[in-house]
Amino acid sequence: GLTSLPSWDLKVVQLYETTLVRHGIMTVGPPGSGKSKIIKILQDTLSQVNGIAHKRVRMNPKAIRAEEMFGETDRMSGEWLDGVFAAMWSKFNDRTRKDITWIICDGPVDAVWIENLNTVLDDNKILTLANGDRIPMT
Repeated sequence: GLTSLPSWDLKVVQLYETTLVRHGIMTVGPPGSGKSKIIKILQDTLSQVNGIAHKRVRMNPKAIRAEEMFGETDRMSGEWLDGVFAAMWSKFNDRTRKDITWIICDGPVDAVWIENLNTVLDDNKILTLANGDRIPMT
């Protein structure tokens, strides 16, 4: 069981208020500091209050090359291969879904992958891939 502390509750409220005005959020801190738990508590609360399931899918961007994260052209066939993040984005960014899914990039922040996410985190809300495909956030 968790003990409710005012400083902890404040972090959950701050995350919630940030979600109201931003569509991409970074929570940073050392391992074990409660980042994942704060997200889980907020999502569980939103699921109960709104009656819409909130889910999390995680990936570790440092476990794959940047090209594997967003997509790349196959050197042999010349075909475009969707990356892990782009495939997740397409799957969970669907208005017909009955849930709300947060894609969580869990791992050390890296300048390469965070720069690629800037296309999504800005106000355009569009993931632009290296092949020119543009996938809007719905």
